[in-house]
Amino acid sequence: MNRMNVVLASLGIALGAWAAGVVDLNGTWKLQAFPQPDDGAVRSLPLPPQVTPKIYSATVPGCCEMELVKSGELPDPLVGFNAFKFRDFEGHQWLYTRRFTAPRRAPGERAVLVFDGIDTLADVFLNGEKIGEAENMFISHTFDVTGKVREGAENEVAVLIRPVGLAAREVTLGELGYTMGGGADHEYFRKAPHMYGWDIMPHLPVSGLWRDVRFEIQPAVRVENPAWIVRNLDLKRKTADVVVQCRVHAPFRHFYKARVHYSLQKDGRVCAASTVPFRGPQCKANLSFGNAQFWWPRGAGAQPLYEAKIEVVGETDEILATNVCRIGVRTVSLEYDDRKLPERPGRMLFKVNGEPIYVRGVDWVPLDPIPSEQKRHFKDVLPMMADLNANLVRIWGGGVYEPDEFFDWCDANGVMVWQDFMTACAVPPQDDDFAARFRAETLAVVLKLRNRASLALWAGDNENDLAGRWGLGKLARDPNTYRITREVIPNVLKEYDVTRPYLPSSPYVSKEAFAKKVEPAEDHMWNGARAWWKTDYYTKTPCWFCSEGGAHAVPARSSLERMMGKAAAERPWANPDAKSWKDLQWTDEWLYRATNPYLDKQSYLVHRNDIVLKQCAALFGDVPRHDLDLFIAQSQSAQAESIKFQTENFRSQKFVTKGGFVVWNLRDGWPTVSDAFTDYYGEKKKAYQALKAVYQDVLVMVAEDGRLLAINDTLKPVKGHVKIVEAKDGRTVYEGAFAVAANGLSEVAKLGWNGQGLFKIEYRVGGQVFKTHYLHGEPPFAWADYQAWTR
Repeated sequence: MNRMNVVLASLGIALGAWAAGVVDLNGTWKLQAFPQPDDGAVRSLPLPPQVTPKIYSATVPGCCEMELVKSGELPDPLVGFNAFKFRDFEGHQWLYTRRFTAPRRAPGERAVLVFDGIDTLADVFLNGEKIGEAENMFISHTFDVTGKVREGAENEVAVLIRPVGLAAREVTLGELGYTMGGGADHEYFRKAPHMYGWDIMPHLPVSGLWRDVRFEIQPAVRVENPAWIVRNLDLKRKTADVVVQCRVHAPFRHFYKARVHYSLQKDGRVCAASTVPFRGPQCKANLSFGNAQFWWPRGAGAQPLYEAKIEVVGETDEILATNVCRIGVRTVSLEYDDRKLPERPGRMLFKVNGEPIYVRGVDWVPLDPIPSEQKRHFKDVLPMMADLNANLVRIWGGGVYEPDEFFDWCDANGVMVWQDFMTACAVPPQDDDFAARFRAETLAVVLKLRNRASLALWAGDNENDLAGRWGLGKLARDPNTYRITREVIPNVLKEYDVTRPYLPSSPYVSKEAFAKKVEPAEDHMWNGARAWWKTDYYTKTPCWFCSEGGAHAVPARSSLERMMGKAAAERPWANPDAKSWKDLQWTDEWLYRATNPYLDKQSYLVHRNDIVLKQCAALFGDVPRHDLDLFIAQSQSAQAESIKFQTENFRSQKFVTKGGFVVWNLRDGWPTVSDAFTDYYGEKKKAYQALKAVYQDVLVMVAEDGRLLAINDTLKPVKGHVKIVEAKDGRTVYEGAFAVAANGLSEVAKLGWNGQGLFKIEYRVGGQVFKTHYLHGEPPFAWADYQAWTR
């Protein structure tokens, strides 16, 4: 078997790296807006006399266009067709300015301006002098202004942003590639792909200073780029061997005189420590200790985090610099092998601390089409993953790299993170320039995240290995020749994060798979009929791991009315009296929420909402035409049953032929009709509760072949009691005790049934009562019967 078997150290982010002097530059800025001149972008200050900008008061972090919404010049982009009105500003330039007083620095200290997010192409100025450029919205930009800033006096910082859409005119692109948004204009630029329009997002390529801004005085002595690596651990002996490396920036007078002290603390107690002489910038030490507390994903154990501290101690014992982060002691590996049935069944299996982990996952997309607005949703959305008992979240490659708050939560709550690099459904450039820029991005992201306990997998992109064939069919190049995912990213990981598994793409198409000799062990399951789910495509899928799978549903009435207005929400179709549901024609308001960002009647997106019709008709025989509430209820029931069945089907084959299922997706990124099981406004569809029922640590379920199964994802054996009642007549189908080994699966009984019906399953484990069900028989089902059975 070919294996990717990589040991992964957990990590955290620096809690207090340095702060000799920090001036917070968030808050109120002056914003000027003007159309980019036909002769080309303005790249210098002051603005030329022919430019007459409009002036606004702006908030940073923020979005340029949303300041126009606040002023009343633009409407709310989330409502109706309002996002179309933002197109008039896609050719605009934006000038942010702010004044601040800079503190004085001591000899050896550096003065820097730090922008955690500039979207996207910008020239940066201090007191009218250009100090640098930005061309990547995903990463922080730091500009050294030592000797340029007026210490102890007032300064003016300015950021002049120009539009990506017009910059694309100057770039020769790989026109033979494929891009989800239509055309490859934005692929050259490091801007969130979803902003150009997706089947889950509108076309809103906005701009702005979308993350924090600050001025810093960096101390002369500082610790940079710490890497805490769990090299070995022993579960039985409770021992761990940790390697720590970092770079110490210090004046030469401290060489050979200072020392670097490393320590791991838990609950105020030092568990391991080491002190080494400071002989040069690159420093490292080994820490071995006993009574180690190990970090586990949800359901497999606890999530203890250690305080990992690095101190630079001077010749006279003074503390010159300190770096602190929080890490988890654990290892992660991934076993991967393509499949060629029957002789090569394939495999994709996560292991944490050497133990197999069955993945109960959710996909994560940006929580808002406006990047600066995304973080405000965290408090409502992050707890959903714990409520569902998901143990992995996959950050989809069409969005952004999430901030520290996201990873803090995942570290503390035992949710592993599958991190895509930010490119999706495309064939991006492979030239030297793009490769160099992508390497810089990869390095920045890896250095920022590599100490995170929750980070379990790097993935090169989302569906790029497949995208070439979408555009060119048999003419598409082998994705294993893609320079970005086969050279650039893995080369960075080999140098800067040797601990984590890497998957070149999702799904990953190896050389053998591209040649059709084998098939990927991991797949995105969207190629079925998207109607009745108990077909061979779903029940007999040979893939080991599904990283995207789900079903469509209409959101709540209240959400529909908020996004498109009451009258439009009430009228999904222009011809509701059509003889067949197959002839129904969506109104433009509903079509736009497909999502069809351009209302393109030639696009496949025109049929996205039809998935809801197919699911309703397959399960209940027809589609309600004149009762919106009934249509919503039936669509959500169809989605819930589909997601429940798909996830249970995989889990019923745990570690035999299946390693996990990641459901698409946790929450909508904007108001739409979609596969998400929570809508943009936070309203949960029926699928949310269905998924919660089947994502319990211990699940009792009925498989399609009649087996009554008990599945245990904990690392301790479990005993319980189960009772199954036929809903239509109240007959007890089965009652008895069950036992299942640690991290195991056992067959409790063999059941049979005649015709349609629904088994109500109630089981008890450790004093807790859990309820789920199993829908049996062939569709269509009478809605009245289904309602009565599930009531």
